[in-house]
Amino acid sequence: MFELSLSAAQSAALTGLGTSLLKAAIFLILASLAIKYGSKAIRESSKKKFEEPVILDLIQDFARTFMWFWAALVTLSMLGFSGIASSMGTASGFVALGIAFALKSVISDTVAGVYLAQDKDFNSGDRVIVDSEEGVIEDVGLKKTRLRLNSGDLRVVKNTDVEKKWTKLE
Repeated sequence: MFELSLSAAQSAALTGLGTSLLKAAIFLILASLAIKYGSKAIRESSKKKFEEPVILDLIQDFARTFMWFWAALVTLSMLGFSGIASSMGTASGFVALGIAFALKSVISDTVAGVYLAQDKDFNSGDRVIVDSEEGVIEDVGLKKTRLRLNSGDLRVVKNTDVEKKWTKLE
């Protein structure tokens, strides 16, 4: 009934689109394997420096997110949307800068928490003085440290405040 006839240019365009889609699909399959094993390798290499599972998860998730974003931009470029990919890359840089500025104190507390978690002299159960208050360290988290004061009260201190000045008592 209906006969579909394509010009040579239309046929070539469809063939090119099919080839691009196939290349992109193969790339995404290979990228997913690389991301899977790459994030595991990053986690294993991070274990040499960090012991806390929360920190290892944070590093692995950040790396995995970065790799997937990169794969998405490459896939868009492979499909002929390089303008969109470059715009997304630029926009994500500005968004990341805005988020980093907005979360400056959270980021600094997290970085301080990472350093405190690595510090062999600062462990749960140690008696310390922080902000002129004496207590026993109950927990060192990514953002806050919890101290049990001599009075029995629980004091929660930002990690940036703890890292600035603390004294370990013997």
